[in-house]
This record gives sequence, structure tokens and C-alpha cells, in this order.
Amino acid sequence: MSSPTLKICIADDEPRGRQLLRDLLSPEGYQLVEAVDGEEAVAVVLLERPDLVLLDVMMPHLNGFEVCRKLRADKGMSQVPIILLTALDDRRSRLQGLEAGADDFISKPLDAMELRTRVRTITRLNRFRTLFDERERFASALALSPDAIVIVAPDGKIHFTNDAYGRLVDPTCCRSAETRNFYDALPPAMLTEFLALAECVLAGATVSHPFETTLAAPQRDATVVEITLGRLPWTNGPALQFILRDITEKKLLETQLLRSQRIEVLGQLAGGIVHDVNNLLTAILGSAQLIQMGGHTRTPELLQAIDSSAKRGVNLLRQLLLFARGSDEALQEVRPSVLLAEVASVVRETFPRNIALELLADESCPVISADPNQLHQILMNLCVNARDAMPASGTLTLSVVRRSLDASQAKRLGGEAHAGEFVVFAVRDSGSGILPQVKAKLFDPFFTTKLPGQGTGLGLATVLRLVRRHEGFIHLETEVGIGTCFHCFLPLTASVANAA
Repeated sequence: MSSPTLKICIADDEPRGRQLLRDLLSPEGYQLVEAVDGEEAVAVVLLERPDLVLLDVMMPHLNGFEVCRKLRADKGMSQVPIILLTALDDRRSRLQGLEAGADDFISKPLDAMELRTRVRTITRLNRFRTLFDERERFASALALSPDAIVIVAPDGKIHFTNDAYGRLVDPTCCRSAETRNFYDALPPAMLTEFLALAECVLAGATVSHPFETTLAAPQRDATVVEITLGRLPWTNGPALQFILRDITEKKLLETQLLRSQRIEVLGQLAGGIVHDVNNLLTAILGSAQLIQMGGHTRTPELLQAIDSSAKRGVNLLRQLLLFARGSDEALQEVRPSVLLAEVASVVRETFPRNIALELLADESCPVISADPNQLHQILMNLCVNARDAMPASGTLTLSVVRRSLDASQAKRLGGEAHAGEFVVFAVRDSGSGILPQVKAKLFDPFFTTKLPGQGTGLGLATVLRLVRRHEGFIHLETEVGIGTCFHCFLPLTASVANAA
């Protein structure tokens, strides 16, 4: 990166003197501003904030000594070099100039080589001083940062760490200060992937989103960190800068929030659950009483009814238990059509009978890498919202398809859409649709159009957070009086035979 052009202020009441300085300094590439007397010199310097001031001592209104004093009284000009140009060469005049705040003297008549050398040397020294001051301020800011910051060589050798890094990363993860390696703090399972990512960043790629991992720190509880990395110029070539933010507590709070929101959805399903369980128990008890009466010719059929009702009840409760329990496990290979069928089963058993359910699952959809319980939560939240949008009656359609997006298609979808291969889960209702003013706030936490006590406003905010956690995005289609459809785009992974 090229250095910025240095600005020099020339203050001299003699036009020939200013012309001479212009002729000597312009070929050096400096930006020159001028003043014709002492008062103007003060005004120009305070306005232009130059990197150096060349100041004639003998000027009308304010002489060079008085101009020095006024400039040094300004906090912003206290460190800017001032060179006095003077024909006075006696000791007393030089002491007076130094006391006024001057940094150097050049005697008249001017020597071209001396002038250029003095200006070049003083500006270079002042730049070093400025860089040193900036470095000190930068170091203070890094020391006060609550995030851990570490700068490493391409091979992982640590160049620099701030205080927060020492507090966050267990020292036993590293060896001596001379040989300690940042990659020792990372889980071995992700090291290969991480090194490939670091190589891409060193080559000039940009990582737009931070990623999460657990530090491999023995003798302490697991620490979940969010890591942001970027390329940084360093002494002997490019280096990597890592910013590590401790999100352990945040992850725990998110887990609690997700579980609370799952319980909220279960509460909204409670009426349908009670109704269906009551029907199942009625069938079981009625059949059992007929068998107890004895001599009944339909005993085998009654036993079959008891068996099927009990199995249906067990399946319903199992689905609800899995949904309520949730999961924060590692991502698994999930077959979309199977998962959608499980959600449809819960909907059939718990939603009012005045809502018709349509299931459109593409059985050829390849697997995706996902948390199955979190996908359950995404789809159940959307289904509950669809049910509430159709209080009288309507049709709820659940579908899953494979879809490719190129850059132009992603741009038309807008929002967070991006090109790629996706599996798209869609939840469509034939309800009232969403008003434009409501649509703008739809995913805001705690925003709800429901009456007090009927919803917390966390459902769609949770859906968006979980879809983003799977590196996907949501596209919403809605029309007032026609209905609404939420499309959840989840990135595609390679197909495997044994899907969870």
C-alpha cells in the first residue's frame, strides 16, 4: 500500500521566498499550502493540519516565534514538526525559537540539499513517532478487548496474543512460548478442515460468517467459541488473525430457549393430544369390557382393536416425546421424506379434523446433514402457525423437493438467498395470508399478532435461527385472503445409504 502524500505549510511574507521553497519541494512530491503572514499561518495550519510547517521568523503581524507558541497551544498541533527559516544565527535567537516550540532551524540563504534532507528526515521521524503512538493505542485496545485475539503464521506459530486469549485458552494446550502453536488448541477432528479454510483465507478468500467449535482444553470445562478469521500483513509475509468469542453461556441460554419454545408448541397441541388419547383409551376400554363379558363372537377382532389402538397411542407419545426432548447433538444424515412423514403423523393425530392435510414428499430427495429434532421443531412451529391461520377450516400442505438455484434465481428470491443445491421443505396453508406491515416484522423475537396468553412471539424467530444454524435460508410467499407458504432451503450434502 502506497504512503499518503505529505502536506507541508510554507509561511513566508516574501513571494520570492515562497517561490523558492515551491521550486525545491514540489519535485519531492509534497502537497504544499501557503501563508503570507503570521496570522494567516496560524489559520492555515489549524485548518489544513499539515505534516510539517516551514516558518519564516521575520513576518508582519505575528513573527515566527509567536506563531510557534500559538500552534503549540493547540492540542492537535502539539506534535507537528516546525522548522524555522531565519537569517538570525545567534545562540539567543535559537534558544528563543526552541522555547517557543520549534523543532529545528535552517539558516538563510537556503541550501537546496540541506533543506530537502532536513525535511525528508524530520517527516520520516515524525511518521515513525505517529506509527509508534498508533501502535501503542492499538495495543491498549487489544488488551482491553473481551474477545481473544491471536495472530499466527501460516504454520500456526503464534506471533501475538492479547490478555483475553490467555484467559480463554488453557496454557497446557501450548508448549513453550517460542514453539507454541495455535492449532494445538483446536479439536483434532476438525483440524484438517480448519487448515484447508486457513489456506483459502491466506490465498485471498473472504470468510463471511464466523464458525463455532469447542476448544481442546484439558483440565477445564468445554468452552464453545465463535471464531472469525482474516488475512493480515505481517513482518515476513501474510499472517492469520483469529478472533475467538466465548459463547458457552450463550449456547446454554439458546438451548433453554429452544426447549421452552418446544414446550410452548406442545401446549398449543395439548387439546388435540387429549382428544386423540381419549379416543384411543375409549376404544381400548370398550373392547376390554366386551371381552370380559365373555362368549363374544368378535373376540379376535376386539383384541386386534386393542392392539392397534395401543400401538397408535405409543407412536403418538413417542413422537411428542422426541419433539419435547430436543437435541443439541452433532449433525446427522437425515432423509427428508422420512422426517416429513413423521411430522405429518403428529399433525394428523393432533390437529382439528376440519383441517385437511396433504403430504407431497419427493422420495428421491437425497439426505441432508441436519439435527432431526431441530428440523422437527422448525416444521411443527410452521404447522402450528398454519393451523392458527385457518380457524374455521382449510388445507395444510407439507412438501419437500430438491431444487437448484443459480445466482440470478437467488437474486430474484432476495433476502439471504444464495446459489447452490438445496432440499426445500415447504409448509403451505390456505388461510388469511399476511399483511405487508406484519410481514416486515414477522421474524422479530416476541412479535406476535395473537392475543395475550396465546403465543410468545418466539416461534418464527426460532425457526429462522434454526434454519440459519443449518446454513440455510427462508423464502416467504403470502397473499392476503389466499394463504401463506414458508419455504425452508437447506443445503444439500452427498447422499449416503444409511440415513438416520
